[in-house]
Amino acid sequence: MPLIRIYTDERGEPRARIVEEDGNYVVSMDVFRDVPAPPPDAEVLQIGERYKIYVRKCPLLRGVCEFVYFQFPGGVQLINAKYVGPDDPEVVIQELSKAYQEEVPQDEKHGAEQ
Repeated sequence: MPLIRIYTDERGEPRARIVEEDGNYVVSMDVFRDVPAPPPDAEVLQIGERYKIYVRKCPLLRGVCEFVYFQFPGGVQLINAKYVGPDDPEVVIQELSKAYQEEVPQDEKHGAEQ
């Protein structure tokens, strides 16, 4: 049975969800950053005619990182960064935070993290 826990930051705010099973982890962080467009190499999943979900995968540490974008009539947001693999969640949280900040270039950051 998987073990699920919430990782909180130094202020006590929930920062990530961690699922552990058989020595592998899924670390998921909600992001909510406005971006001008989804990356061109992202896979698209259509939800109805108005909404699209885009997923871009890339290597991270010894696992895989997924960035999830949501396109709606008013814009596009990077909504989630997720890691799947065997690395220690404490290390993953730091690396995943860096990865999503690199995913949204500095000059394009105009949304607020929630």
